Amino acid sequence: MNNVCLCIGNYAKNPFYLKFSDISLYSIEELCYYFMERVHLLDDSIVSTELVNWIRQECGLAELADELDGYVRKHVSVAAFVSTVFERTGMYDNSTIRQVDRLLKEQSSLTTIERYKKRAEYLYQQGRFRQALSIYRELVEYIPSRDSAGRALLYYNMASIYAMDFAYKQAADLYYEAYLLHPDRQTRYAYILANKKALTDYAYGAFKRENPNWEEDFLRVEQLCAQADERWLASRERQLVTELARLKEEGQLEAYSQQSQGLIRQLKKDYKRQTMD
Repeated sequence: MNNVCLCIGNYAKNPFYLKFSDISLYSIEELCYYFMERVHLLDDSIVSTELVNWIRQECGLAELADELDGYVRKHVSVAAFVSTVFERTGMYDNSTIRQVDRLLKEQSSLTTIERYKKRAEYLYQQGRFRQALSIYRELVEYIPSRDSAGRALLYYNMASIYAMDFAYKQAADLYYEAYLLHPDRQTRYAYILANKKALTDYAYGAFKRENPNWEEDFLRVEQLCAQADERWLASRERQLVTELARLKEEGQLEAYSQQSQGLIRQLKKDYKRQTMD
C-alpha cells in the first residue's frame, strides 16, 4: 500500500470553519490538505490565535500549538507558519514543503490588488458570485486607469454575475464599459445578448439599426440563443419543471408538494452558499 499517512492528534468535535472558503475542517490532516490545495489563496489571516486554539483544544496538539502561538505573537510569515504545520504533521516530504515555502514567499510580494484579484477569481470559479462581485466593485476603484485590459476584465466579470441574476440592464451597461476598454468580439457578443434580454423587441430592433456594422454579430447571437434553447429542452432541469407541471395538472398534489419543496430547499441552499460572507 502506497502513500499511507499516520494521522496525529484528535478528530475535532468542533470543526474549524473557514468562512472565506465555506469549509469546515475536522483534523490537522484536513488543515494540511486545505493549505496544499489552496496555497495560492493563503494570506496573513491564516496566522491566527483562533486557528492555534483550535489545534490545541480540538486536535489535542499542545506542543504544536505552543510553537505556533509564538509565531502569532511575533507576526511571522505565512510561509513559516504553514511550513511548520507541514513538518510537525509529516503529511508531506521535505521537497514538497520547500516548494510550498518558496511559493508562499513569492506570494508575499504580491500587491493587495493582486491578492484580491486571486480571491475574486477563486470565489467566481466556486460559484459564489455575490462575494466575488463585492470584491470586483472594490477593485475597480484601485485598478489604474492605464490598465485598460485589467479594468475591462473586472467589468466583464461583474456584468456576467449580473446576467446570471437576470439583471440584464446592469449587465449590458457593464459589458459596454468592458467593450469600450477592450473591444473584442466575445465582449461584443455578450453586450448584444444582454441587450436582447433587457430590451423590448422594438427597442432591440432600434439597437440593431444603430449598429449596422455588427450584422454578423447579431446573427451569431441569434444562433447562440437557438443553441441554448435546444440545450434547455434536453436538460434535466426542464424535465423536472415539466414533471412538476404534470403532477399539478393531474391533481397529484402530495407528490407535487414533495418534489417542489425539495427543489426549493436546494435553491435556498445554493443561494445561501452564494451569499455567505
